[in-house]
Amino acid sequence: MVRTNPDVIVIGAGINGAGIARDAAMRGLTVLLIEKANIASGTTSASTRLIHGGLRYLEHFEFGLVRESLRERETLLKIAPHLVRPLPIVIPIYKRNKRGQTTVRAGMIVYDLLSLGKSLPRHQMLSRAETLKRLPGLNSEGLLGSALYFDAQVEFPERLVLANILAAREHGTEVFTNAPVTKLIVEGDSLLGVEFLPNEGNSHSVQTKIVINAAGPWVDRVLARAPVESPQLIGGTKGSHIVVPSFPGAPATAIYVEAQSDRRPVFIIPWNGSYLIGTTDVRFEGDPDEVRCEMWEMDYLLAEANLAFPEAGLTHDTILFTYSGVRPLPRTSDKEEQSITRRHFIREHPRIRNLLSIVGGKLTTYRSLAEECVDLVFRKLGKHPPPCDTAKKSLAPDDAVNLRK
Repeated sequence: MVRTNPDVIVIGAGINGAGIARDAAMRGLTVLLIEKANIASGTTSASTRLIHGGLRYLEHFEFGLVRESLRERETLLKIAPHLVRPLPIVIPIYKRNKRGQTTVRAGMIVYDLLSLGKSLPRHQMLSRAETLKRLPGLNSEGLLGSALYFDAQVEFPERLVLANILAAREHGTEVFTNAPVTKLIVEGDSLLGVEFLPNEGNSHSVQTKIVINAAGPWVDRVLARAPVESPQLIGGTKGSHIVVPSFPGAPATAIYVEAQSDRRPVFIIPWNGSYLIGTTDVRFEGDPDEVRCEMWEMDYLLAEANLAFPEAGLTHDTILFTYSGVRPLPRTSDKEEQSITRRHFIREHPRIRNLLSIVGGKLTTYRSLAEECVDLVFRKLGKHPPPCDTAKKSLAPDDAVNLRK
């Protein structure tokens, strides 16, 4: 059982919770990390598996988020080179597209400017002939050309989470999985501790100074364990993917196409010997444990992939498997799903002074979120935050680093 009452309890062992635990432990805090299921079993494992700047966020003028994401992309390429690797991506440009050559070129220039000092190559604009030479199976009807740029891929984000948790454990963090939180113990305006149910079956109470609710789409469900009223923070959207084997005309590199049916971005990405196609983006109010890829989502993704690659012939029988997750985005009622910000927010509970909840965020920016959160924890403890070294300390084993040199 828990060795001692920790300074900080982190609820949720997805990428955000793992990153926060690592940062807090490296800066000398005692940490307990509690996860209701398995490590990285929620939204983290249901992502498109990209470490990216968020090219489409430029349309919503979120330049700060893009700059942060590009900086963090570069950091992850350095500290986790065994997991995060450069990924070339092609954006085909058609006459029918909402975003023409001028718009795409302008976006590429801004993207490069916001990532000054990067290690990845700058973008290239390709002609129609150059595009078809690179992607001979691509739909050529109305094709004007394309843009080639670089982001990065983490094929297995679960391993990135595990690397952070192992680093946290090296600095003394205790980790419990399959241990749902059953109660937040509150007295007055203070959260004294938590009750959780470890897998041996006996409820256990732990006192602490700060609780960080990093439960992703389950954030509101954790808050409901407190005996005081809590605001609803999460307005999640569902994203679904399908995975298919290689198909006729399949691209050798990742493709970022504008869907013909609704002009949303769709990725077709080589992944683990297969192809990852996604994602959808629809509001979700149900139980995140029950999220599934629905038939219409499969139809949508298959149709767009077959339009992009006419010889593909993808059908439901082709699909190897599907997966879905809920993005823990901030609750809002007046925006289209894809325009809801992907920025992260650290919300202080209005009635409980030492309870913080993480809302939003991206796989790419988990480390900077953790740094911001741990800085706040120190301030709430009445201490000056010591320096954060998570951007400098490698997450890779020495042999993996040497292999990449």
